[in-house]
Amino acid sequence: MVEDVTGYVTELIEKGIEYGASDIHLEPVPEGIMVRFRLDGYLQEMEWKEEGWGPPLVSRIKLMSGMDIGERRLPQDGGFAFQTKSREGRSSSIDVRVATLPTIYGEKIVLRLLPHDTKYRSLASLGMNETDVLRVRRMLAKAQGMVLIAGPTGSGKTTTMYTMLHELQQRGRNIVSLEQPVEYRIPGINQVQIHPRAGLSFHEGLRAVLRQDPDVILVGEIRDKPTAEVAVRAALTGHLLLSTIHTLDAVGTVLRLLDMGIEPYLVSSALTGVIAQRLIRKRCLRCYGRAVDCTACHSTGFQGRVGVYEVLQIDEEFQPYILNRCSAAVMRRYLEESGFVFLSSLLEQKLAEGVTEGDEQGQYQAYVPTGALAR
Repeated sequence: MVEDVTGYVTELIEKGIEYGASDIHLEPVPEGIMVRFRLDGYLQEMEWKEEGWGPPLVSRIKLMSGMDIGERRLPQDGGFAFQTKSREGRSSSIDVRVATLPTIYGEKIVLRLLPHDTKYRSLASLGMNETDVLRVRRMLAKAQGMVLIAGPTGSGKTTTMYTMLHELQQRGRNIVSLEQPVEYRIPGINQVQIHPRAGLSFHEGLRAVLRQDPDVILVGEIRDKPTAEVAVRAALTGHLLLSTIHTLDAVGTVLRLLDMGIEPYLVSSALTGVIAQRLIRKRCLRCYGRAVDCTACHSTGFQGRVGVYEVLQIDEEFQPYILNRCSAAVMRRYLEESGFVFLSSLLEQKLAEGVTEGDEQGQYQAYVPTGALAR
């Protein structure tokens, strides 16, 4: 059984890499272990392992991840490096981040696959139109200011932020990032792993980074007022700061900063722009979404994802709406009258172009504000 389990873990990770899975879920159920892959943002059931495989499989992965295999009552985090070979015989390495969770049927495990050799894409290849690419590049060209990337979990914020970093890296700047965790290693960038239990929070890390003569600072996420306050201060004192925030759209991001207690005059002065985004699955070009025995999309009807973005530049015309603490409805009405294109309209456009299916658009309608109607 030990040899079988060891070989199975290797086969499972290699299969996940082959399918392009971002995560592998091992879920204990009364009948055994259910294996699911997250493909293009969706969990897809792959296979089952019969009862009896659970404990040795969990123990093997915990051992590989440097966890305490005897501790089954508490969640644990760990990870390991995994070596694999492509069909052409080229060797490559990925980081596997592992998290356990005790459930009533046993320990559930999620393995996140993080390739080392990530190829950085251009802003245009992410799905931004030419106008938005120019807007973002104007934001990045400034010596100081704060650019926030907004969206729910799994909307591609980290990928967008790393793509922006890659563009900035070409300009000979001192770039420091604060991340929890560091998902991708980027040569030439000083990446710092946040350790809250050790006392290194985003807030404390950012204070330390400001003493490192940085040109560009990346903060993985703005979660609270202390982090937001230091981020705003950094953006107003000669630093370009990039970060993410869990809000639904550009206007909601502005209001979130105000709700955190940041003074309107500081928000209007520090905030350079907001990029709100979603990821939608693209219709498979081989089976055209029919999902019938298609090896390209593994019979899902979709292959790959593309970003949908609304890019808001904070200019002199919009700043008074921040200073006066205008409502979301007033801000959105002004933007709509100014020709701003909201996420809801962009999603409809992707549907009309045949890029995606109606079901994919429907998934986001429940939480994508619709122009001035979102009051």
